[in-house]
Amino acid sequence: MNDQLLLRVRESIGLTGLGVLLFPASKTPELTGFALHTALQIRLRHPSGLEESTIATVEEVARPGHTHEDEGTTERVLLLTQEAASAPPTGTEVWWTGAEVDFW
Repeated sequence: MNDQLLLRVRESIGLTGLGVLLFPASKTPELTGFALHTALQIRLRHPSGLEESTIATVEEVARPGHTHEDEGTTERVLLLTQEAASAPPTGTEVWWTGAEVDFW
């Protein structure tokens, strides 16, 4: 299987003790086909050209609305789960190698 582009990073947020959340720059229909918490073998391609392999789990994040009428949204994101994972820069491409990983 060829590598599949899952997303480009819009924002990354470190969560102490958990990892780094990767928020997509656009909608990610590619992630909706996976069950939540599925662990994927991925490759990060930084804008500088640096590439690194790692593991990420599929997660869902809810963001509250800004007004009383706005209920907010949920979006699928990836969580880098490696110990001491660093936040990749905006624009980093996340490619799935085609492998799911037995994470637990």
